[in-house]
Amino acid sequence: MRRIIALALTSLAAVSFTGCGRPAGDKAGQRPATAVEVEPVRRETVARTVQLLGTLQGESQVTVMSKVTGRVTEIVKPEGSTVAAGEPLAYVVNDVPGMDYQPGPVISPIAGTVGRVYVEAGQTVAPTMPFATVASFSGRLKARAAVSDADLPFVSRGASAVLTFSALPDTTFAGTVAQVSPMLDPVSRTATVEIAVPNPGRRLVPGMACGVRLELERREAVTALPLTALFSDGPGRVAVLEGSVARFRQVRIGLVGDRAAEVVSGLEPGEKVITTGKERVADGDEVRPVEAGRQ
Repeated sequence: MRRIIALALTSLAAVSFTGCGRPAGDKAGQRPATAVEVEPVRRETVARTVQLLGTLQGESQVTVMSKVTGRVTEIVKPEGSTVAAGEPLAYVVNDVPGMDYQPGPVISPIAGTVGRVYVEAGQTVAPTMPFATVASFSGRLKARAAVSDADLPFVSRGASAVLTFSALPDTTFAGTVAQVSPMLDPVSRTATVEIAVPNPGRRLVPGMACGVRLELERREAVTALPLTALFSDGPGRVAVLEGSVARFRQVRIGLVGDRAAEVVSGLEPGEKVITTGKERVADGDEVRPVEAGRQ
């Protein structure tokens, strides 16, 4: 009798241990559903931009040089002075021994503000030396930036840009491409782009360095998916949520923007694609989807 009771207790313990070791609702040999993050495919604007470094200049800006070699006798328009077109900035005299020259003026060709004077009274200058910079600016400035030869074909007049300045960290300024150089610098393989920038409150001044985010390509109201939905080993492969199952699908991708990619074919708006966790699932796996931005 004791032997029968011992066998019964041993069998009960084995059954209890087996039952406790398997999660409720999990069938033998079945993988648990993987938690993944999903986002819907939408119709939206896809834009590609490039980040450049630029420098502000006046709407009109020139570097003035002396027409003769000689000694600076007087600077009549120091930095910060207002000057009219044709007005002298300074005087230079050719004081070669035995010659009797009168001081000649260094003339500003435009009206504006003297931004920099590169010489001092008593210094000898030559026609090849920068003498001063004069800039005309008020409600508008221009930023000059270098764009690579690869991006140049996508830059056009009227394209939008966003400018940032370290001196004004909490403010952005909207600009528009006003001019694009048709030629590349043979050394840097870059071309110069000029961007017109409004200057409300005259907070911007020539010479300030800026970051320029320039828009190169744009597609309006296209079917798009987030970049995080694309696999790194192939731009056309995505994991689509079908019910509670992950299904791999090949799609045709158009413009790849900063945050989203244009879908030419293979997906429709409203379908959901897996973003986070797609690398952990196989085609046909059960998944536990979580909408992006939700816990």
